[in-house]
Amino acid sequence: MRNAFIAIALFIVILSLILPTPAGLSRDGFIMLAILAMAIILWITEAIPIAATGLLILALQPLLGVADAKDVFASFGNKAVFFILASFMIAGAVEKYGLHKRMAIKFLKMFGKSPKLFIFGVMLTGASLSFIMQGHAVAVLLLPILMHILVSMKITPKESNFGIVSMLALAYGTTIGSCGTLLGGARNPLTIAFLDGYGYEISFLDWMKINLPFVFISIPVITAVLLLLYPPEIRSIDVAIEELEKEVYKMGRMTKNEKTLIGILISTIFLWIFFSSQLGVAVIALLAVSALFLLKLINWEDVEKRVQWGIILVYGGAITMGKNLEATNAAEWLALKITAVFSNPYIILACIIIITFILTNFMSNTAAVATMLPISLSLANKIGISAAITAMATATAGGVAFLFVIATPAVAIAYSSGYITQRNLLKAGIISAIICLSIIYMLSIVYWQFILKL
Repeated sequence: MRNAFIAIALFIVILSLILPTPAGLSRDGFIMLAILAMAIILWITEAIPIAATGLLILALQPLLGVADAKDVFASFGNKAVFFILASFMIAGAVEKYGLHKRMAIKFLKMFGKSPKLFIFGVMLTGASLSFIMQGHAVAVLLLPILMHILVSMKITPKESNFGIVSMLALAYGTTIGSCGTLLGGARNPLTIAFLDGYGYEISFLDWMKINLPFVFISIPVITAVLLLLYPPEIRSIDVAIEELEKEVYKMGRMTKNEKTLIGILISTIFLWIFFSSQLGVAVIALLAVSALFLLKLINWEDVEKRVQWGIILVYGGAITMGKNLEATNAAEWLALKITAVFSNPYIILACIIIITFILTNFMSNTAAVATMLPISLSLANKIGISAAITAMATATAGGVAFLFVIATPAVAIAYSSGYITQRNLLKAGIISAIICLSIIYMLSIVYWQFILKL
């Protein structure tokens, strides 16, 4: 309760300073920064349920006149919210028919009996699949598999290091992997579009040459960090393998419904890979859910049991906040104020990376990158660094969304498992982020200078 009072008191203090507003910042922008400060404290401390914080964000924006209520609630209907909702339904169907059990046994045998090797396998699998589809879509596919493994091993949620590190590996592996190709996330093709306006042509293969080193370096390093912070208390996953083998044996051969479900999953993955740029992952996910209902593979009772409605509220509130941080120019003002302090081009490049990282943990990845790209590209001309390098640094840093549940759908999906807390995310996220941002910085001043031939 004390933390809740601190957050509210900070909010009131910031608002009391609103007259006069800082130069270049509007009244609404100042209010949005106050809401952001309060939300950060509430999310970090979990003084109130994080879903309640999402609702508070929704209420404060129209209450304080930042935006009309209808616009705020319309923002709640963002496609990312519907993607998460649809993803829970798809995962629920997989769970209902036990398909995740069949997948889990193959998954376990692939990476042996060592818990540490298993965690590396989660990171590597999540990252690899994120090369061909958006990272949060991969999280949807892997979550029910990991959940069943943890349940089979009788892992206690939020108390077991093995449970915590498994879900962190799911979130961070898919998020890091999403930087590897243009298919990993919407921010990637967005960056290409911005660079095209500056005369730079980056192909699909070029993007892989530029960013795959970041993925290949980060995956083993962050795996080691997670295992160091949360060393698994179990020595073997034999029990999980034996239990799953028994359960799969009892299930017998695949039923017609299971085969139909596999067909829908394969079709969904195909559409995610080849048509996500035209249709969007949310539309494709909703089409998949519609097919599940039309073919009577699931009913509404199945949905009610398996959808984590609290996560929907959290993410919806965060999206509205991110949109108004951008609409009021508060995010841009904050970025420009920080970069204006320095003159050294390499320090400013570091600032671009850090500010993008900060924004991407409170806004959607795409919104954060969209906010920073015009800034980083204009700064490139002033400081004498290639616009391609500052743009790629922005895009890659936009993928380091490790700190909060609202940072990216992949993290929200992992959090919905119930095995990790916001404090777990913050503890692992800060260290992992520092390492990943350092890797991005070193690549930008050494490797990218060579690969981009600039």
